[in-house]
Amino acid sequence: MNAQEDLKPRLRVQAGQVLSRLSPPEREALLIKCWMSHDARWFMAVAAEFGMEATNRLNQIAVHELGKAECRRVVKALQLPQVASLDDLLLIQEVMIALLGPNLLDYRVTKVSENSASVHVQRCFSYDNAARVGVAHQMQCGIFARVTGWLEGLSLPYEIEPQLGKCFKARGEECMYTISLNLSKPQV
Repeated sequence: MNAQEDLKPRLRVQAGQVLSRLSPPEREALLIKCWMSHDARWFMAVAAEFGMEATNRLNQIAVHELGKAECRRVVKALQLPQVASLDDLLLIQEVMIALLGPNLLDYRVTKVSENSASVHVQRCFSYDNAARVGVAHQMQCGIFARVTGWLEGLSLPYEIEPQLGKCFKARGEECMYTISLNLSKPQV
C-alpha cells in the first residue's frame, strides 16, 4: 500500500455496497428522518442560544427561502409546466409533500372557489415535536411559511388567510389556511 494512495475510490465502492442493503423507499425514509433530526436540533439550538422570538423569526425566514429554492429545483427536475390553475398548484403541492415527507402531516385539501383552496391539518410533525419538548406554546408555524416559499418559487400571486403566526394547534384551534391565487395578475 502506497502512503499517498487515495482510498476514496475503494471506500466509495464499499459504501455503495453497504447502502445497497436499503431499498429506495427505506433510503428515502432514512434521509427524511435525518433531515427532521437536523431541523429539530437546529430549532432547539437557536432557541437555547437566542430565545424563541429570534428562533421563530429565523425559522420563518429560513423555511420560506428553502421553500422557494426546493420548489424551483423540483419543478425543474420533474419538468413540470407553469402553474395555470389552482388544480396545477394543488398537484405541485402534493408532489412536494410526497417527496419531502408524506407521513409528516395528516391533512385534507378542499376547494373553496375556482382559485382558492383550504388546507386543514389534523396532525403536524412540527407541532407534535414542539409539544414533546415543551415549546409548542411559543412556536410559530413554519410549515405554511414553507408553503408560501413554494408559491413564491412558482412566481404565483397569492393571498393566505389567516396571516402566518403562532401555531394554531398550540392555541388549541383548528389548523386551517386558505390559499387564494390571483392568476389574472401577470406572473413574475
